[in-house]
Amino acid sequence: MDEQIQLQGNKKRASWRLTCRTRLAQHIFERLELEVDPSEVRLKTEDECLYAWEIDDPSLEPLFQKHLSKHSVRAYMLLHREVGQKFRAVLAKREKQTDYEMVARIQVENLSLEEKLKAAEAKASHFEEAVRQAEAEIKGRNSIIQEAQMAIQLHQQDILNWMAVAEWYQTKCFQCSNVLGQMMAFLQDTTSELK
Repeated sequence: MDEQIQLQGNKKRASWRLTCRTRLAQHIFERLELEVDPSEVRLKTEDECLYAWEIDDPSLEPLFQKHLSKHSVRAYMLLHREVGQKFRAVLAKREKQTDYEMVARIQVENLSLEEKLKAAEAKASHFEEAVRQAEAEIKGRNSIIQEAQMAIQLHQQDILNWMAVAEWYQTKCFQCSNVLGQMMAFLQDTTSELK
């Protein structure tokens, strides 16, 4: 029986912890327009947090000395109820070291962007070279096609010339055949008269 009560107590605590985290994340977004996942909400803010807590009621300060996961249901209910009333999220104060870190981060981002730019330029150069090669190949093939067309025209001209020669010989053959026919007829007439 005690085990079942403890299990129900743990479920209730987990449920209130999630409800509290969600409400605090919502408050941070409403006040500062910072999106923080509820699981990432911190009461004890660290250097990397972009927000901090401004506490008006000193009796609440001990709650911010412990991690959120270490609190009781009563503490979660109190935080849920008082957020925006007795305490609120504010932008974290930035130190000079943070400015240095920001410069370092920007430098890292610049290096990353430079690498991406170089990669893009290399890719563009590769594409330009591929285009130049394709254009050279097309030019070469066009030259071959033009040569082939010229050869075809020459062959067509040769064919026409040979057809003209064949026609001339055919005409001469017909003329010779006619002359031979006439001579044969003449010879036959002459032979019959001699008989």
